[in-house]
Amino acid sequence: MNINEKRKAFENLLFGAPEVMTPMQVAKWTPYGRNTVYAMLKSGELPSIQYRGSYLISKSDLIDYMVAHADDTPRKRFAIKGDK
Repeated sequence: MNINEKRKAFENLLFGAPEVMTPMQVAKWTPYGRNTVYAMLKSGELPSIQYRGSYLISKSDLIDYMVAHADDTPRKRFAIKGDK
């Protein structure tokens, strides 16, 4: 899947989402959990602005992030019995 196809897929995923979202809305609309979203924001991995003590994330920045990291390996690894 090329970048344009990935972008289109993520745009379809976030079709009804607001243009500017809070971390909780990002967690609702994406497969990322609340704690993961906050970790990405605090590390600066996911671009955002702070307004009155709350993070605001633009939908276009979120899509850019998701496209850039779509092929990353999952963070969690599960051991299968017998693996070393």
